[in-house]
Amino acid sequence: MELPWLNEPVELQEALEMVAQASEEDERLAEEIKGRVERLERRVEVLEDSSSVECPSCRSDEAVHKAGVGAAKLATKDALSEKNVDALNSESHVCLDCRESFTPRG
Repeated sequence: MELPWLNEPVELQEALEMVAQASEEDERLAEEIKGRVERLERRVEVLEDSSSVECPSCRSDEAVHKAGVGAAKLATKDALSEKNVDALNSESHVCLDCRESFTPRG
């Protein structure tokens, strides 16, 4: 039997064992990658979750993000200025609707 990753043909029994082993390794790697993706998604959720925070300036709660996420979003829009950076370094949240940074009370 010929296997695409081998240069020489092998016996059927050996080919079956090799395919089964490769399948097990692929499954293990897929599970490992799935676990990593889930951990990364949870981290992103934690960073982006500001749903309980309302902007004190404009009362929006849809565009409120933690400062780091807000900085990243501003940077992707080429709107991250030195003034923005200073404000985001001193406050924990930013509202991208009105561009005000703040630290929620309580």
